[in-house]
Amino acid sequence: MEKDLITLALQEIILKEGKSIQDVKQYLRMRFRMEVDDLVLSKRLERVVPHEKAVA
Repeated sequence: MEKDLITLALQEIILKEGKSIQDVKQYLRMRFRMEVDDLVLSKRLERVVPHEKAVA
């Protein structure tokens, strides 16, 4: 999977820091002025987690 802004934010905030999807949503809104739906973030997270396990 390509490392775009949403994927990088999910990896950094949820996987490394252990925070919630709401924190990712707030980060993207404040840093990049990007509105992202919760469903989009949860679907992206589902794709990122198996990829992270395969790498580890």
